[in-house]
Amino acid sequence: MLRREKRSLLGSLKSFLRYSNLRLILLCLLISTYGCMLVYSAAYGVGAGWKDTAIQVGASLGGLLLAVFISHIDYERICAFWPVWCGISLLLVLLTYTPLGLNATGTDDTAWLALGPVTFQPSELLKISFIITFSIHLAKVQENIREFKTVFLLCLHGGAHIFLVFLQGDDGTALVFIAIFLSMLLISGVNLLYYVLGFTGVCAAIPILWNYFMDEDKKARFLCIFPPYVEKYLDSVGYQQFEALKSIGSGQLTGVGYLEGANPNLFARNNDLIFIVAAEEFGFFGGMLLLLLIGLLVYELYRCARRSQDSLGTYICVGMMALIGFQSLINLGMNLRLLPVIGITLPFFSDGGSSVATLYLGIGLVLSVSFSERTRKGGALSRL
Repeated sequence: MLRREKRSLLGSLKSFLRYSNLRLILLCLLISTYGCMLVYSAAYGVGAGWKDTAIQVGASLGGLLLAVFISHIDYERICAFWPVWCGISLLLVLLTYTPLGLNATGTDDTAWLALGPVTFQPSELLKISFIITFSIHLAKVQENIREFKTVFLLCLHGGAHIFLVFLQGDDGTALVFIAIFLSMLLISGVNLLYYVLGFTGVCAAIPILWNYFMDEDKKARFLCIFPPYVEKYLDSVGYQQFEALKSIGSGQLTGVGYLEGANPNLFARNNDLIFIVAAEEFGFFGGMLLLLLIGLLVYELYRCARRSQDSLGTYICVGMMALIGFQSLINLGMNLRLLPVIGITLPFFSDGGSSVATLYLGIGLVLSVSFSERTRKGGALSRL
């Protein structure tokens, strides 16, 4: 009996090592380790100690283990329960419109729920749910993807999710949803004419949005990144980005040292401005290491998409690639004063247990696609 159990355990281990995407798992482990170090340093700088770090470490380890577990479940089976995932995520988002919804400290949008002592942002789970449902939708209409009716219904699918998040006042997350939607739609083979028409429509709508739908604060956030207006807004909406650049500059090549970078004038060093901690304490090398890890993760997701044996798996991988890639670009642009501040976190690095845990749900789906690609027979589908 004992020998059988040992053989079974050894067989499971061999199967895991042979068929799992160890590169992706290792990358996630390295990223989470670096992220937890930065979160601890940011908390240490304000005397918060281990509390935030413990949540981050727990969410990272638990999320990674959950991702490995999910990887051994066929992603088609997981996607078959899309009404459940969709229903749960939509219900949680809708609850933010009730008295249960709250504003997190330092934000102006009602996009959080309180689960006891922990706050949770349902739109993070909605991202993963949207990737699942939109992947299924695209896979089902693949043969008719160039028809107007098909594209129109796909736009309704994406637009409903984007509008729901936009109503919360969370413009940054809505922008990430747009990036996911457009990326997945692009590789489906949709006629590029629709993109041209959409881009033209957006350009035509910019003056209307600027004059009638944006308040003075949001306008100032855009203007303050351009040289003629930098000094004008230096003491108001541009202050945080100015202090962020000072902190990056102080790090120089090798940094001021771990746990030594505590700029008291920076708000959300543990969250939106977590890149500043890396650049200040570990210098140019620390900042480049962070960028390298994110770049390698995005590239590995791209490889998984290329190697997927069916369109459903391809769309899932592209959705996660777009989520992590574009959200990282927006966050880094904010930190470097290349983009306006719109409240976007850096995936896996920023402080937030619920955010990390839900990201690992998506990574688990990608690992499942990769695991299936290595165990199934047949040629891989290449759409990229």
